Amino acid sequence: MLASSLQPAEAAPLAPPLVPGATHGALVQDAAWSCGPRRCVWVPGFRGVVPDYALGWGAPRYPNCYWKRGILGNWKQKCD
Repeated sequence: MLASSLQPAEAAPLAPPLVPGATHGALVQDAAWSCGPRRCVWVPGFRGVVPDYALGWGAPRYPNCYWKRGILGNWKQKCD
């Protein structure tokens, strides 16, 4: 009797919305890596474009960690 009166739950979106005009997986987030040509820093409240290569990094291990591009172009996480 109760089962017939229940309504199905509305579906939630599976992914956050894209930034208008953004390309290739750039996401809008409440905190993210803000990247320049040689260094990426974690910025709480950042709601800009996240580069494709930084999407899978997640939050830093420690508050003083950042990503730095090496001489050969490889990214490494550094903690001061």
